[in-house]
Amino acid sequence: MLLQKIRDQAKGWFAYTIVGLLTIPFAVWGINYYFEGGGPMDAAVVGDSKISLHEFQRAYQQQRQRLQSMLGGNMDTALLEGPRLKQDVLQQLIDERVLNQSARDQGFRVGDQQLHDAVLALPVFQQSGGFNRELYERLLRNQGLTAAAFEESLRQSLATAQLRDGVVASALVAPAELEQWIALLKQQRELQYVVLPLAQYTARASVDDAAIQDYFEKNKERLVNPEQVQLQFIELKLAQIAEGTTVGEDELKAAYEEQIAKYGRPEERSASHILVKLPPNAGQDAVEKARVRAQQIADGIHSGSKSFDQALQEVKTDASGELEGGELGVIGKGMFDSPAFETALFALPKAGEVSEPVQMPSGFHVIRLDNITPAQVKPFEEVRETVATELRQQKAENRFYEISQTLANLGYEHPDSLEPAAKALNAPIQDSGWFDRKGGEGIAANPKIVESAFGEDVLKRGVNSEPLELEPGHIVMIRVKAHKDATPRTLEESREDIVKALREQKAREAIAKDIETLKARAARGEHPQTLATEFGGEFKNAGLVGRDATTVDRAVLDVAFRLPQPVAGKVALGSTALANGDQVVLEVIRVVPGQKDALSEQERKTLVQQLAQQTGSDQFDKLLDSIRTRTKVTTYSDRL
Repeated sequence: MLLQKIRDQAKGWFAYTIVGLLTIPFAVWGINYYFEGGGPMDAAVVGDSKISLHEFQRAYQQQRQRLQSMLGGNMDTALLEGPRLKQDVLQQLIDERVLNQSARDQGFRVGDQQLHDAVLALPVFQQSGGFNRELYERLLRNQGLTAAAFEESLRQSLATAQLRDGVVASALVAPAELEQWIALLKQQRELQYVVLPLAQYTARASVDDAAIQDYFEKNKERLVNPEQVQLQFIELKLAQIAEGTTVGEDELKAAYEEQIAKYGRPEERSASHILVKLPPNAGQDAVEKARVRAQQIADGIHSGSKSFDQALQEVKTDASGELEGGELGVIGKGMFDSPAFETALFALPKAGEVSEPVQMPSGFHVIRLDNITPAQVKPFEEVRETVATELRQQKAENRFYEISQTLANLGYEHPDSLEPAAKALNAPIQDSGWFDRKGGEGIAANPKIVESAFGEDVLKRGVNSEPLELEPGHIVMIRVKAHKDATPRTLEESREDIVKALREQKAREAIAKDIETLKARAARGEHPQTLATEFGGEFKNAGLVGRDATTVDRAVLDVAFRLPQPVAGKVALGSTALANGDQVVLEVIRVVPGQKDALSEQERKTLVQQLAQQTGSDQFDKLLDSIRTRTKVTTYSDRL
């Protein structure tokens, strides 16, 4: 945008001055300064660890995307752009780093096998009922992460989870505390109340011309016909392109052969292992010592002096902490970053065979092949429709991308018209109805369309919009066809709205006054049913109800269970408004505590678990606060 304005407006000596000013920083620092950054690159320093600006920005953008996904059009843009969200994200990163350091200092560790199982179990990497290596790598790549960086982050998270679980799981709930909670949660209250309907007061309210005129004069700035626009637009839909996409038989067979692994199950192998561990950053002496020990174990098995199971049993009883072992479950090709393990496993000819020691970052593995599940491939005819659907979708996506690029290019090259793009794409130019900043019908119901239509470029400069992705596979480019400025409304145009507002105002004032009178008389002992008849309201005797009663409006229940217990011979009085504007005066006559047997055994167990979880979480939060106060934290909010 800035460069466009310079290009449009900068001429003569002004243009040369701008170019000169831009040249100075390039000459002093070099062009790389603009792209690689200059100065400090940390968002915070936590103890002996740094949180980089890059790490913060990635976490910040991910949180923005999560909020936009959850709230959609209801999202307050000020929340996304304001400093509060940035501070919250930075504090979360700081807390994670503090906990990571505490977990490390307290000796919490996550082994390679535990990490391996955790990665395979993550639902986001599951496809067709199992872990998908290609999906795993693609998702990490889309987030700008390497497998090594992600797995190290996950290893730290698992270690931190051990710390948290240790605190939360150790929380206890005393029997007396449980009984107090049951008495509170299962408490019942005898309740009766009067409902005064707002509609009744609105119907009785009268408004004279003088009040209407006075309201109009005082609110002219609000009584306007809103600014409106009408759009022209070109719409591209992936679904429509896919409907018209055809594939030939030769293409289908070629796609099947090219992706044959997708239409079957590759060979899988089950294995067990014995691991001689290597410490982090192990030196050559430690590596050699571990290799020799692993070789001794392998030689003993190969010579027949002991079986693999016997060796494994010895590992499990070893107290040195240098050995581990057990079943690894089903392993497919591509599950390990380092190929050495799977190369050795898939080289074993039959079940029961044991490998030579295999070096991995975690140490030396001696592997036993437990079982082989042969590869299976479905024939072409069985998966023909699946192949055809996927190939049509792929071709449609490629075509959709091509025409989207064409739309973007032609919309930019011809900013004052959609005609060139429509002609090149053989796509119709459509018209929207009139709508204001609150939106309208059709595409105008989409917040992205409304925001762009009333934006600087489309409305003020009169140019085509960028291609707007309304949802995946649905792109629209718009331009303003016609525009109406906001105009003052006349008294007659505003009369209906003014009358409605004044009548509602009078009704609320009258009903509020009656509520106070009704409460005062109820406090003196007058029965609610008598008062309901006099004030034209509705009397309801709810009887003894619990917190989750469905026969009483939630607003009434909320007030009823916040009122203090009534003293002897008295009632506890309260009032509240319902969602439709009706007003309620309510009386709590008595309170009955929940009994010990109010919950079944299973409900008691569930409540104990919930209370223990809450207590443990509170204790963990206090632990975090304690650790945080002992850790030196320096933040650089001005760099965010």
